[in-house]
Amino acid sequence: MSLLKQLDYQIVTIRELEYANDLVIDELETFGFYDERMASVEVYLAWAGDAFGWQNYGSDGHINIPAISLARLSALVGYEKASLRDVLRHEYAHAVADTHRGLMRSRRFSTVFGRSHGSEESSKYDKSAHVTPYSAANPGEDFAEVFMKFLKHSSRIPRRFRTPAIARKWGFVKDLASAIRSGKRRW
Repeated sequence: MSLLKQLDYQIVTIRELEYANDLVIDELETFGFYDERMASVEVYLAWAGDAFGWQNYGSDGHINIPAISLARLSALVGYEKASLRDVLRHEYAHAVADTHRGLMRSRRFSTVFGRSHGSEESSKYDKSAHVTPYSAANPGEDFAEVFMKFLKHSSRIPRRFRTPAIARKWGFVKDLASAIRSGKRRW
């Protein structure tokens, strides 16, 4: 078994989680997403049986990352190969959405993503409109996947995502960062 394959089956540790989380927080700070609301978001390593991902409690919440292998974590989030940082980026997107509801529950969001943020209605996957197959699950997941890719690619849109629909979503995330940085509560 190759070293990379062996690493896929190792359990996520506290040290790995803290390291990945520190790097993602740096990305959030760089683009203006990290504010006093986001500073209150805690990240925990959870038992595999616990609920994982963003857990929202009103305007507060935390992120649970299961103590399982990256291979199993990838399968849970629907990726062929997800990094711990990708999962954290995605979950922080949900935290940003819930802690900045006035910006997310807007006509602007609905226009760009096709439905309101809270809609559970899925759409058919279309690579010209979605950055991953999972982003077709609903508008909230679409936003989280675009947000994850935005951070992963340091806000530069990769060539494969340069379609009108994805460019509008990318622009929304970029504008959201500016709005949060400037302290806006609504568009």
